Amino acid sequence: MNPAPLARVARYADREALFRRVEQVLVAVSGGADSVACLLVLRELAPRYSFTLQVAHFDHQLRPESKEELAWVRDLCAKLDVPFLSGEGDVGGVARQQKASIEDTARRMRYQFLAFVAAEKRIDCIATGHTADDQAETVLMRVLRGTGVRGIRGMLPSSPVPGAPAQRLIRPLLPLRREETEAICAEAGIDPLVDSSNQDSRYARNRLRNDILPALREVNPSVEEALIGLAQSARELFADVERASFAVQPLERGPAGAIFDLRSFAALPNEVMTLVIEREASFYSLVPEVNRTRLENLRQVLRSGTGQVLFFDTVVQASAGRVRVGPEFEAEPFEARVLNVPGITLAGPWRVQLSTDEMPATEGAVSARVDTGRQKGALRLRRLVPGDRMRYHGLDRKVTDILANAKVPAWERVNAVAVADSEKVLTVVTADRAFETDPSGEEPLYLRLTGAQPAAPGNGSRLVLPS
Repeated sequence: MNPAPLARVARYADREALFRRVEQVLVAVSGGADSVACLLVLRELAPRYSFTLQVAHFDHQLRPESKEELAWVRDLCAKLDVPFLSGEGDVGGVARQQKASIEDTARRMRYQFLAFVAAEKRIDCIATGHTADDQAETVLMRVLRGTGVRGIRGMLPSSPVPGAPAQRLIRPLLPLRREETEAICAEAGIDPLVDSSNQDSRYARNRLRNDILPALREVNPSVEEALIGLAQSARELFADVERASFAVQPLERGPAGAIFDLRSFAALPNEVMTLVIEREASFYSLVPEVNRTRLENLRQVLRSGTGQVLFFDTVVQASAGRVRVGPEFEAEPFEARVLNVPGITLAGPWRVQLSTDEMPATEGAVSARVDTGRQKGALRLRRLVPGDRMRYHGLDRKVTDILANAKVPAWERVNAVAVADSEKVLTVVTADRAFETDPSGEEPLYLRLTGAQPAAPGNGSRLVLPS
């Protein structure tokens, strides 16, 4: 093999630490020149870095010749004495069912297969044959779609596998051009497969490769080099963004999510904010979808100080000078219960104790007074309902206004409960405090309310806030 491209790949691998603590590499081989060259290059480098190789091929079942291509890759691996694994999937059928594009579906299913194989075989990383030309195309495509600095970085030397963040993906051929991979195959006496769909103008990347880039070369013959340089500059710049995001830590993390100061959170640049949202979502086993439109909507919410934006399965919510990044949740349902006076009552996830004598404070419980001087009928523990009012600090007020003025965040108001009689609210209890109606002068009852344990985030169950 020509030592020049091999040496460039080795220098690149050393600089990016691609093979550090790597014992097994799974090479994704479609049969095209790039993936075959990747296999040949890594086969040459394997003794130097002391790793072994396996090959995986995924049949997308999109073309009649796909079975023959699978057999071709299998035969090539047999000649090279490299273990071979294959998988298949009806990409077209899945795309139609999910109303998704063929390109996105093929990519997702291919990476799902590769990640599954890597996990099953305990392989350290997955290598693909992406080249500098692929990098230029990726950067241009992201620019055309509208991206931030992170997108302009293009493909990274090493990254998590899309959809399987526990698995690692490496791209050792990024320093090579496409003509070099073709030369590597020719030197090895291998005539790689040619994917006929590469000329299909229905696919966005093909239109970019076959139409847009040639037109841009008429303006700048070195347009690929310019795009590749842009990606490198963006990567260097983004390193500062990542460091800035590490400095942004929540005030607290709890079952409701990560809680930040609203003013500080709103001051973050979009790129930093995106990384913070993704980091905290990952902590709660969520997979957010962050884009420019959602960030603009979030900016409006942050300016108003109240509201929320849904980033697929991740909520970013502003309320009471705070921002919550976490899962969606619903209040724990329960039916209103008549309270034993005095005594203990279980109502949904709550344990309510009422006594005529003041009770000592207990960790994990909220204590309050219940004024019975104006009581009409039996006492009940129930959810707050629209229109609830109570006499508070000399005025008849809406309970929602009382909680908002007290800066109780919206996510805590969801699980607030009321001790009420047949006509009105006497006491309101939130996650960590109580609001009592104005005393009438009569002897009050004393209440101690203990909530159920919150559900653990990421276990598939509904999230329940402590009360």
